[in-house]
Amino acid sequence: MKTCPNCGEIVPVKTKVCPNCGQILGGRNKYKQNWFKELTPTEIFLIILGSIMLGVFLVAL
Repeated sequence: MKTCPNCGEIVPVKTKVCPNCGQILGGRNKYKQNWFKELTPTEIFLIILGSIMLGVFLVAL
């Protein structure tokens, strides 16, 4: 048995996804699955603005 690093649920060793919270288990993926759901409106705005500015720059080349 091993423990889920996200929620602390005890899961079988060969389990790839925590049945309680959906966290991917296995060591390689240290990031949450849905990290984008935690973005603030300001961060979303800046991502969109940066994408638009990059697009304008690439078209201007």
